[in-house]
Amino acid sequence: MPRFELFAGSGAFWKQASLDIASGRRRVLVQAMTFEGDAAGSAVAAAIGASTAADRRVLADDYSRHVINDTFLALSRDPALHAEARATWAMFDALKASGARLRLTNPVGRNPLNYPLRNHKKLLVIDDAAWIGGINFSDHNFAWHDMMLRIEDAAVADWLAGEFDADWRGEAATSLRTFEDGLHILNLDGRNNGPALDPLLELFRGAAKSIEVISAYPTFPFVDAMATSAKRGVPVTLYTPRANNKPIIRDYLLGVAGASGLAIRLLPGMTHVKAALVDGEVLVLGSSNFDFVSHRVNAEYVATIRDALLIA
Repeated sequence: MPRFELFAGSGAFWKQASLDIASGRRRVLVQAMTFEGDAAGSAVAAAIGASTAADRRVLADDYSRHVINDTFLALSRDPALHAEARATWAMFDALKASGARLRLTNPVGRNPLNYPLRNHKKLLVIDDAAWIGGINFSDHNFAWHDMMLRIEDAAVADWLAGEFDADWRGEAATSLRTFEDGLHILNLDGRNNGPALDPLLELFRGAAKSIEVISAYPTFPFVDAMATSAKRGVPVTLYTPRANNKPIIRDYLLGVAGASGLAIRLLPGMTHVKAALVDGEVLVLGSSNFDFVSHRVNAEYVATIRDALLIA
């Protein structure tokens, strides 16, 4: 049966993940949307480069070619920002020189309409342990409040390694796998997300006792589904940061709170956690922000868990 461990904060996550990478023998597979050549990203790259695992591969989204430290390179003349961009490519070159393989997902190319189509997944598969959650590999992401779930189970790790392989080949497809102990993992390919997310929306609409959500960027249709339960008198509490790096989403939530019946709780610091607890019995977490982008165009991992000890 899967063994779950929840790590809150980048420090706790990286302390254990770096040990996993150092001890990996068969495979070290790492995927993130943001992977930057600053202190945090370089530490992750160095650990992968030093690994003696037989299969070492990194998937980073093309986002890091265009955006550094939440800033579009093309719109900035900041020398420090462009220096970090050069450091990022030097870091990738060093990774490849170490024998690790690297690929970029979802290239933007010359069509700006491709920009929203991001591979938003965060995944590590190291031998028989897998990690999913919200942490990207950069200083500003490590500074935010966030979390990752470690799942120790050969069947889970093997399945996620297979999904990683499909992404690696550019052949990702939306898929759902059910494991022991009430664990369901949904892999969204960014093309067929809507129908695959219908059960999650129904879970929100059908809540009987409570819904608690923490996310910086939740929007329709997820907020609408939560509001359906709120209108039936189910308490729905949404925790989101006051110091949001995308303040338009915070303002949207504050605007719809009164009409929808959602209780909005503003957190003092930036949180990048994305998780929901429904009726105190069903935990939903992964890389999805419960927003329209993850519903329509982002590639994501979403796990639904009914493990009582983890939820407690």
